[in-house]
Amino acid sequence: MIGDSQALAPQRKRVDGAIVNKRFTQSIRDNGGAGDVFQRSVVEETRELFDCTVNELYRETGGKKGRRETLPQAAQEAYMVNESLAANELDRQIGTIGGDSQDEVNDQIVGSVRETSKNTRRWLPW
Repeated sequence: MIGDSQALAPQRKRVDGAIVNKRFTQSIRDNGGAGDVFQRSVVEETRELFDCTVNELYRETGGKKGRRETLPQAAQEAYMVNESLAANELDRQIGTIGGDSQDEVNDQIVGSVRETSKNTRRWLPW
């Protein structure tokens, strides 16, 4: 830099479902989550948001399992909103989630995701 010049701000990227999901996953990791906690969190999230299993959601909507972009827009938006809110809540809880075993830590994380999903569901049109 020369003179009074300033460093450029980092380039911004469009936020999409993949970026939101990556942040959600990182928040789980930052709280000590490991193993099947990621899958369990999505299972609980899906159950609370859509009142069905992950398999039922994909089957009933014609989506291709494991590819959220094939779900209807409303479902993709619900996941994005909820995972953004859940990540914020998990970030707030960093340092407070603990237990005597990994299972206890994972259970607390899944419980937090479940509660966030219940609250998000109240705002959805179904």
